[in-house]
Amino acid sequence: MKKRFSLKNKLIFIFGALIMIAASIEGLFAVRIARKAVTEKVETHLIDKANDTANIIDGRINAFFQFAEGIARMPALKNADTTYQEKIDLLNKETAFNKLIKLLAFTDVQGNCYLEGGKMLDVKSRGWFQQSIKGNKFVTEPFISGADKSLIITFSVPIYDDNHNIVGVLTADIDGLWFSDQIDDIVVGKTGGCYILGLTGTTIAHKKFELVKKQDKIIENAKTNTEFSSLAKFAQKALEIDESEVGYYNYEGDSYIASYATMKTTDWSVIIRAPVHEFMGTVDALRISIVIINAIIFI
Repeated sequence: MKKRFSLKNKLIFIFGALIMIAASIEGLFAVRIARKAVTEKVETHLIDKANDTANIIDGRINAFFQFAEGIARMPALKNADTTYQEKIDLLNKETAFNKLIKLLAFTDVQGNCYLEGGKMLDVKSRGWFQQSIKGNKFVTEPFISGADKSLIITFSVPIYDDNHNIVGVLTADIDGLWFSDQIDDIVVGKTGGCYILGLTGTTIAHKKFELVKKQDKIIENAKTNTEFSSLAKFAQKALEIDESEVGYYNYEGDSYIASYATMKTTDWSVIIRAPVHEFMGTVDALRISIVIINAIIFI
């Protein structure tokens, strides 16, 4: 009776299997090396992108501060002989020339903010006043205005007289989505983007404007919804650590790679993120190609 497998066929099968195993191991290492190389490149890119974005927004904030300081140096604002109504009229004219500004206001050293129509608000408990009356420039996170319930951002700078004594505070209110507009055109990968978290984790800039309007807090969301747990851990790390790093988190069934950078002007956290699979498409194609080539070699 003829043997089912001849020695020749056995040798062909054995050597074919060895070639298949060797090729598979080689392919595995090739994919690993490629994945590592792509990951390192992506991580470096995200860190650079986060730092660049933070620097750009810092620059725009500083430019606005310079604009506000220019107005604060106007003689009428620092002159004690100028009436409050004259100061208001002057600021209203400046507001009319700048579409970005919703309101310019003068506040005296006692914390009385003077508005149109003889109205006066006590603002000495406001964070921006407490900072600027000490000589600091300050910008708030977006908040709901008590006057008209709109979302606004307030910039404040001290007003100095000729003897360099602080005689008041100048504030400029702008649209609360201004920071969101600054990052709206940032795209990472195909669908990735940027968002900014405030000091306590409040979303202060995002492409989804509704998150900013409702002052969404990722970390707080995680307390009632486990879907946010991974994202909240990453956000907490971004808030606590100043040095830029890369991290991963899962959200809405997808895995994300993200980096963060701390803004110098405000200590807010700029976060750049994108789905991992958008960067690994080339590696996945390489793995499929290796499997096909190995199968052909084996045959």
